[in-house]
Amino acid sequence: MRAYRVTSPGRSELVDCPLPTLGSGEVLLRVQAVGLCHSDVFHRQAPPVLRQTLPVTLGHEVVGVVEKAAADVTDWRPGTSAAVYVLVGCGRCSACARGEDNLCRTGYRGIGTHLDGGLADYMAVPAGNLVAADGIDPVLAAPMTDAGMTAYHAVASALGLPRSWDVGLVIGIGGLGHLAVQILAAAKADARLIAVDVDPARLELARRLGATDTVLAGHDTAARVTELVGGREVDAVLDFVGTDGTIELAADLTNRGSAIVVAGLGGGSVPFEAQLATRVSPEVTLRRVSAGSRNDLRHVLDLARAGRLRAETVPYPLEKVDEALAALEAGTVLGRAVITIA
Repeated sequence: MRAYRVTSPGRSELVDCPLPTLGSGEVLLRVQAVGLCHSDVFHRQAPPVLRQTLPVTLGHEVVGVVEKAAADVTDWRPGTSAAVYVLVGCGRCSACARGEDNLCRTGYRGIGTHLDGGLADYMAVPAGNLVAADGIDPVLAAPMTDAGMTAYHAVASALGLPRSWDVGLVIGIGGLGHLAVQILAAAKADARLIAVDVDPARLELARRLGATDTVLAGHDTAARVTELVGGREVDAVLDFVGTDGTIELAADLTNRGSAIVVAGLGGGSVPFEAQLATRVSPEVTLRRVSAGSRNDLRHVLDLARAGRLRAETVPYPLEKVDEALAALEAGTVLGRAVITIA
């Protein structure tokens, strides 16, 4: 079969390899679609911090059809459509027992990072990591398994944190941000929802998806937003970029009782200072989220199935993974790049 594998740090290619051998509790999935993420660009560099064992097949936003199951798997039958939950926790702690592998304190392994992922014709998956994906176009379902799940988890986290919820702001209308706009617009239909991005096309997409206001990012973004809302009156900021600049922007726009939820992994930070005059106002809640739970994934798939959440997608065949990753790295993908596998 074909598989797109990281063979050494910085080197990845489409290769021929044997069909996966199933272990106890595993299912063989015939892959139909795989969403691409900025983290895939990072993973193929195989930096030491990830502690990857190479070679490894990339691809963590996976949807496919069950081909066969190990003898001890009884709840997944051949022909069933399934989405893959990306995280594999220790399986022993209370968080894993709740299906919240993202909270596993032992640490989780990632499918497509530490375990072979879905950029292949077939993949072996722990049966417990499958979630029903019937009734959804695989190309639309694939981005839900990480981008949708993480956006949902970020929004759900933000909903309960501020003292009031009149103004929300989303920074970064990319693969995750454009889904968060939809989820937030549905959850807080009466709130003002502001989208911030460097790309006018992404801001136009945000408008179509439910944003009430858009601001093109620049040197005066904070001033323009405060003028728009009449001061530091943003109740919640969801940052899907996570650079110094975006986290500082969130700090400059929020006030007492507000919340900042950071989902982006741009390497940014803001000082946490125990003194009177600080950039982050007192009584502001700052939270960094990571992926989501199995229930988060089920919820976003239900939303997609009902037609209430839809990913903007750009499809590529498996033979053009390198082209898709280059477009993703260049920032020219509107929404989510999705690899289709025939």
